[in-house]
Amino acid sequence: MALSGVVGMVIAAAVASGGERLLLCRPVVDGDPALARADAVGEAARARAGRWLDYGVACDGAPEGARAARRAGLAHAVVARAEGRSDGSRFVLVLTDATTEEARAQRRVDVPPGKDAVRPLRTALDGLLQALPPEPGPGAGRIAAWSLAGAGAASLIAGVALAVSASSAADRADAAGDPAAYTRARADWRSRRRWSAAALGAGGAALAAGLTWRFVF
Repeated sequence: MALSGVVGMVIAAAVASGGERLLLCRPVVDGDPALARADAVGEAARARAGRWLDYGVACDGAPEGARAARRAGLAHAVVARAEGRSDGSRFVLVLTDATTEEARAQRRVDVPPGKDAVRPLRTALDGLLQALPPEPGPGAGRIAAWSLAGAGAASLIAGVALAVSASSAADRADAAGDPAAYTRARADWRSRRRWSAAALGAGGAALAAGLTWRFVF
């Protein structure tokens, strides 16, 4: 149980990639606030909570959002306007670059009265995430660290399998009815126990070294 938990943590950490966090400004509201439904923007962002940081206040335009993102140490922000109209809600979402203070992408969402606004806004926010510049791939050191940790996890699994096999050989020795069968089973048990200990020791060391390399150095 402990081994499967360790291996699961290694795999989860290796594949997890939350991606860049973005600052999300509250929408500037125009027109009728009740028809604008500005809160729907925050509700839509909560579906990707690991990507958005709520600024808590509105940003009036892309440059203001960019400066807010820069102060927060982020590369991008999304500013929004929510307009309440007689024919429904109109949302304009703009992805802005913290360095250049320029708009990188924009999405407009029109929602008729009484219709769900969260789902189309979620789609629009996802579209803005796709407009982000590609993130650089992992460096050679990071790849090597995860490779070492992965090899260690594989060695631990092999060591457990050999330990189970050694236990089976011990059971055969206990149940042997003649000296030859007993001798063969005992030899298998010693050999598998020895290889199991070696695999567990090497695997544990490799796993610890890989995780230390990745998260400490």
